[in-house]
This record gives sequence, structure tokens and C-alpha cells, in this order.
Amino acid sequence: MATVLWWVKSDFRLADNPALTAALNSGSTVLPVYLFEPAVLRAEETSGFHVAAWVEALGDLRGRLRPHSADVLALHADAVEAFGRLREAVPFEAIYSHEEIGSAVTFARDHAVGDWCRAEGVAWHEHRQTGVFRGGIDRNTRGRRWRQFTAAGPLPAPDGTALARVRVPEAAHALQPPEGARPTVEAFGHRLTDAQRDLRQPVSETAAEATLSSFLTERGVCYSGGISSPNDAFVCGSRLSVHLAWGTLTGRQAYAATEARQAELKDQPSEEAKQWRKSLRSFKSRLHWRDHFAQRLETEPQMEHAPLNAAYAALPTPGDEHLEAWLAGATGWPLVDACMRCVAETGFLNFRMRAFVTSAAVHSLRIDWRKTLYPMARRWADYAPGIHISQTQMQAGVVGINQLRVYSPDKQLADHDADAVFVKRWVPELRDAPAEAILNHHLDPVAGYPAPLADWRESSKAMRADYYAIKRLPETRALAEQVYERHGSRRAPGSRTWKSNTPKKARKTGTRKPEKAPKPAPLFDGQE
Repeated sequence: MATVLWWVKSDFRLADNPALTAALNSGSTVLPVYLFEPAVLRAEETSGFHVAAWVEALGDLRGRLRPHSADVLALHADAVEAFGRLREAVPFEAIYSHEEIGSAVTFARDHAVGDWCRAEGVAWHEHRQTGVFRGGIDRNTRGRRWRQFTAAGPLPAPDGTALARVRVPEAAHALQPPEGARPTVEAFGHRLTDAQRDLRQPVSETAAEATLSSFLTERGVCYSGGISSPNDAFVCGSRLSVHLAWGTLTGRQAYAATEARQAELKDQPSEEAKQWRKSLRSFKSRLHWRDHFAQRLETEPQMEHAPLNAAYAALPTPGDEHLEAWLAGATGWPLVDACMRCVAETGFLNFRMRAFVTSAAVHSLRIDWRKTLYPMARRWADYAPGIHISQTQMQAGVVGINQLRVYSPDKQLADHDADAVFVKRWVPELRDAPAEAILNHHLDPVAGYPAPLADWRESSKAMRADYYAIKRLPETRALAEQVYERHGSRRAPGSRTWKSNTPKKARKTGTRKPEKAPKPAPLFDGQE
């Protein structure tokens, strides 16, 4: 029987795996291969958090295959080298994998693999595992295609008869180095501190199933209204981002399970059921937005290195010397520092705090957003390039079609950690200080803790002046229209945003012009 490869690429699962399903449907023996690639391991974006996720998820996948006398071959080599050696040992005719929405390093790797496959006569079949589309997607039709993909529902895990054809021949096993048989983070040149090992979220298909279940039956009731707080989000948030990032769960699985839970709650009149329904609607919306932002990187991969609106490349960044202090959580803004120290040890922050620390860096400290990109990628245990790069640009304001949001460190602290519970947990210098003193640190610095690196009000005012000087230029407006046409969300006619921002003429064609720039420099105090 012919052999085909299932190239495991951040899809460490059996259920809803189009690449695995297609490989099995080919009728061939399926050889599963995972690559610990030196080029990816040494990339600026990679950290011990990520390698730990790969190692753990691979171990769980192997455990699920073991009852079927199957395994996953783990090679420590770059893709073209690995496939060349493997094909000499075990001739194969095709490779099955998913379409990866990756960064420049994996994008270049995929091009090299494509060239190798064409030269060797190997068919490479890539399958969609998210609602992100290749091939010059028209944003006016993307919503319909996303709904069709999601409504198709998740694929079942292959049954035992099918999995009996998943095999690693002895000739292939001979190529596996010792670090592939029992991989560790350290074997691949990375490390985790003891605190990171203890606090990082487990990543596996088994953990994903448990996390989704606990969210939909226990924790998710407080999702709406609870995810803005850095304290509550550890419980009220879905905590599925690591699983979506590393492919131990798909968005389609999460969406289908959420709809099933909504059906259970549909006719229940209790206040708790109403709160559940509100939270689950909000969560489903976030699943859609996740693919929306990943689509931007798929459509325009150069945004890893340049702003979507090229005009904002000229935005001054006079505060780059503050980068290391910001990364270390030593800015003198208590909530900023708590967030940066939290993510360094846990790999997690809720969405609002991610936007907030980006704003603090780019708007308040005037650091170039590109300087933050890879250091923060290494800190996110749930790093997904399409989300991280798109969100960094959006929060920095360099997309140019969204409202600029400048977050006040003082207002965010008062709104979301007024009792300084989160701050005291992560900033030990402030544990003995009264909450009121921490809230007023910017006015009367607490002894033993540094004063803020910048005057937030003055720095933000200067940034906004620079920003709107660029935004008001005719060429910036013209570029913003192009950005919207390629990357902007399309809202249904009749929605409030559509009515308020869309000229009648544009409404008829399904497009809208970007919002007008506000009048010069009314400074707002963390308005959201």
C-alpha cells in the first residue's frame, strides 16, 4: 500500500482535522511526522512557552494513537532536509497538512517545501482548518464563506479501523534522534523558569476538551462583564486561546459546542440562563473576530514588518530607550508593570490588558510598535502570528481605519483593579502599600517603587498631535480607503456603526469610507 505523510503543523489533534481525514481517505498508509525545525526554534518569535506547548501536545497526540499501535515520528531538522531523508527511507507520494497562517519564517519554509515537492513530484495537499481563506479573498463575500465553513461543523475523529493505517515504519524510526523520542524544552535550546513551568497553561487535545467543557458548563456564565478584569479573566475567560493557537482545538469545534450549549439554554427563563445566553453570544462573536484578524496576515504577510497603512511608517518613536524597562515591568505605572510581570510568568493576559500594555508602550512611552512585536510574541503562550501582528498594529493605530485608543494607566487601574489585588500579586514592591496610595502613585510616588517613566498626559498629547498630523494628510486618507477595501470588516446594513460611518453612496456598493479624523487634540483620559 502506498504511503503518504501527515505533516503535523500546530494541529495536534485527531478530531476536526481535515488534513488527517483527507490523508486517511486517500486509502494509503499514513505516516505522521512532526518537525522540530532549527529555523523556527531559533526565530526571534519563539520561546520556551511555545516549545513546551509543542512537546506537551505531541505527547498527548502520541498517547491517543498508542492504543492503535501508532506513533508520531519527531525529527529535529528543517522541513526540506527532513522530507528528503525521509523519502529515501520510506518512499511517499503525497504530503497532507493544514494551511498555516504563520510568520515570515514559516511562510518562507512553506515556499521552500512547495519548491521541493514540485521538483520531486510529490503532491502537497493543504487543508483549511480555520475560517481564513487564501487566494485574494473578497472582503465583501468573506462573511458568507466563513459562515459556510463554520456551519459545515467539525469532523469526527477517525475510528479505530482508520487509525490502524497510521504507522511509523522501522526505516523511518531509525531517522528519529533521541530528542525526538522523548522531547524536552531544553533539548531544543530553550528553557522555562520554575514559575513558568508551574503557571503556564497545559496544551493538549485532552486539556482542550476539559477547558472547553468547563467554560461552557461552569466558568462561562461570567464571560460577559468578567473578561475586562485582569483578575476575573483567568476564570471568566474561555482560556481556549492556547488551544486555538497550537491546534489542540479548532474554532469550528468551539463554535459548534457553544451553539449546542445555547440550544440547551434557549427556553430557560432564569436570570442565570439569560446571563449565560449573553455570554455565549459574546464568545461566538469573538470566535468570528479571531478569524477576521488572522485573515489580514494571510492576505498581506508583509504587515509583519510594515504598517498596513504605509503613511504611519513616518510616525515618530522617540522613546525606544524605554523598551527594556517596559518589558521588565519597570515603568512606574503599577498596572502596566503588573501586567508585564504576569505575562512573563504565565504567558497570559486578557484582551483588554493586552491592548492596554501595547498602548502604554506605543502611545505613552513612544516605542516603535515593531520593537515590541517579537519580544511580546515570545511572552504569549498562545502566540498566533495572525492575531498578535494584527492586534499590535490595530492597538498601535497604524492600520488607520479604527478609532485610536489611548489607554490611561491611572484610569485603567482605577476601573479594573481598584483594590490593587492584581498589582499586589505581581509587583511585590507594592504589597505593603495601601490600595489608595497605589492608585495615587502618579501624584505621590510610593517609597521603594519608581516614579512613572513619562508624564502620561503630556506624552500622549504629543503622540496624538504627531498621529493626527499624519492622519489628516490626503495621501493617508487615500491609503486608508485601500486598507479598508482589503482588510476592513463588513457590517450588515442597518447596524448602528454602518449608519453612522457610511455615506449613502458607499452604502449601496457595500463599502464605506474611513472615519474622519477628530478635530485637533482633545485629549481623552483612557476613553474606550
